[in-house]
Amino acid sequence: MNRRQFIKASVLTPIALILTTKLVATLRPYPLSDMLVQLKALPAERLTSNGVWNVSQILQHCAQSIHYSLYGYPEARSPLFQYTVGKLAVNAFSATGTLHHPLDEAIPGAAELEPALPNDVALRELIYTVQQFMDWQGPMQPHFAFGSLTKAQYYSVHYLHLQSHLAEISLSAG
Repeated sequence: MNRRQFIKASVLTPIALILTTKLVATLRPYPLSDMLVQLKALPAERLTSNGVWNVSQILQHCAQSIHYSLYGYPEARSPLFQYTVGKLAVNAFSATGTLHHPLDEAIPGAAELEPALPNDVALRELIYTVQQFMDWQGPMQPHFAFGSLTKAQYYSVHYLHLQSHLAEISLSAG
């Protein structure tokens, strides 16, 4: 990094941090309880995946993400990433109502997804984990990419994450 880039970054980074801190505080709420009702109504045996992962892997991945928000993510991006790019991304996702990321990308350091796990088992685990999150009274753990989030902010993140992954699941005929 040359001197000019360093000075520019030194001036702009604090401004970006101030702006993103204020924006993250205003994430709009998403109805995770409505998502839970939708999950409970899914017929596990008729679900198919349009993506790289099968249905069970998608559901396992979503449950992992919610579980880690309560108990801690196995790996995290650097604090610099979390407080700059991470905060900007979470604000953009909330503002647009969509969370864009590679839908077959595992959470860093997460346990392997089990492709042979039956859909009904993975769905029950996801439903249990969403309910556990909604009932949670303890502290929230920092997100591996977005850093520290309040429970209300995690409501939005989890809703949008579920929404993006569930878009890859459809009902088979029969």
